[in-house]
Amino acid sequence: MNLTRNVLIALFLTLPMPAFASDPPPADAPAPATASVTAVAVSVAPVFGTTRPTPLLALYAASIALNGYDAYSTTTALGQGGVEANPAMKLIVQSPMVFVAVKAAMTAATIVSAEQLWRRGRRGHAIALMIASNGLMAIVGAHNAAVLRGQR
Repeated sequence: MNLTRNVLIALFLTLPMPAFASDPPPADAPAPATASVTAVAVSVAPVFGTTRPTPLLALYAASIALNGYDAYSTTTALGQGGVEANPAMKLIVQSPMVFVAVKAAMTAATIVSAEQLWRRGRRGHAIALMIASNGLMAIVGAHNAAVLRGQR
């Protein structure tokens, strides 16, 4: 489980870093040097309506991964006799299906909120929201990993 903790810490520390320096390129800027960045920007353009900087998309992906890990680790710990620490979630975790649905809805709501901020021109706020959300989920994931490690 040290690997899990280290991966979560690495995600938390590395994914948000480039977000501070990622302003959209000017219209007359040359094409990106790497094909993978171009492919990502082109593939998400139809979904979001306009392109997003790669760091923001990475923050979205990290949010999905961190919330997915939280759902997995929480249900695993509960199955091994653990107890939910969050009082607001105690009733929800009694049903794994409801819990996963709530986690998915919360993840989607965070991403949709960031998208709304982005569209309103509050790009820094959108990135800050995702960094804060991912930071909290990384802490929750690290805690869950420690609980699972202690149950062995």
